[in-house]
Amino acid sequence: MVVSFAITLFIIRINLASAHAHRQFVKKRRAAWMRQPSLRGLGRVGGLGVAAGLAASLVHRFFDNGDGAQATALYGLLLLATAMPVFVAGLAEDFTQRLSVSLRFVAAVVSAGLAGWLLNAWIVRVDVAWFDGVVAISVVSIVFTCIAVAGLVNAFNIIDGFNGLAGGVASLVLLGIAYVAFKVGDVPILAASLTSVGAIGGFMLLNFPRGLVYLGDGGAYLVGFWTAELLVLLVARNASVSPWFPILLCSYPIFETLFSIYRRVVLRRSHPGVPDVAHLHHLIYKRLVRWLVGTSLQSHKVQRNALTSPYLWIITSIGVAPAVVFWENTRALQAGCVLFAAGYIYGYARIATFRAPRWWVLHKPRTKGKDTDRAA
Repeated sequence: MVVSFAITLFIIRINLASAHAHRQFVKKRRAAWMRQPSLRGLGRVGGLGVAAGLAASLVHRFFDNGDGAQATALYGLLLLATAMPVFVAGLAEDFTQRLSVSLRFVAAVVSAGLAGWLLNAWIVRVDVAWFDGVVAISVVSIVFTCIAVAGLVNAFNIIDGFNGLAGGVASLVLLGIAYVAFKVGDVPILAASLTSVGAIGGFMLLNFPRGLVYLGDGGAYLVGFWTAELLVLLVARNASVSPWFPILLCSYPIFETLFSIYRRVVLRRSHPGVPDVAHLHHLIYKRLVRWLVGTSLQSHKVQRNALTSPYLWIITSIGVAPAVVFWENTRALQAGCVLFAAGYIYGYARIATFRAPRWWVLHKPRTKGKDTDRAA
């Protein structure tokens, strides 16, 4: 964790400190409340830092003399190698913004296929009686795994809209994976989870709250793929872990994606890949974070941006907390998924229709001086 944190922070800081990066930083000053579509290149270099932190930490562990250190490091390096197709596709989008959504989805499928082939990362059970026999068929298992992994990869890219949002959500999920890996004694998964938490921490130091650098598509895809594959491997390698544990653990990004598809395809009759500003994090920013509303100062907008992410961290924790408690209990995890889905829809509807409870809304406290003047 320490090595990945330090390397990630160093790589990103060096890029930002270069003269060219500084000119870009000044020219494309941070977006008002979400990423500017035109922002590209070094402004979205966070993914490079995370990848460098992961690689350096795993290489460092490979030359460690500890018991099982080399095997653990090699496992992580293989996983990082399988992430390269989707990571490179994301970087290409960050620097050119010319790669289609379908091409990036194919890259995610290729990475998932490579991980399945090299690490035997296939979904072969879902603890649903009528579907277990189907998913046990090799072809079905391969297709189902690739689509599921690619879907979670894109889910993390969808929630990457505010400072600290994707990084914070990923850290909570990865800590949940690390806890269960520790409980079952799966050292490679435990090490890979903690290494990625360190790398994301180095990025978060410069991303939250000021937004000095963005994760970018490359970083969001890498983090999403890493998380998805660790979940697949944790379930595949440990029969005691319920296959519903990953679903409840990642309930926020999963339901955000599913609801976005429903909203675009069913309600708006549009393509599911068309971006919009009706995600839950957008609504929270516009209707709940009323801190410094009405000001045009960039620093105030950055503050509101950063204050949006903790809302989603709390929502993520609502899924993570019961998942790590009931990681063996399929029935409890299924019930948790249903409750989370119901709560998500209820909360979204209340915010979208301007009926959110007052205690959900974040207002700036009034000063005593202003209150006294108003009373006078």
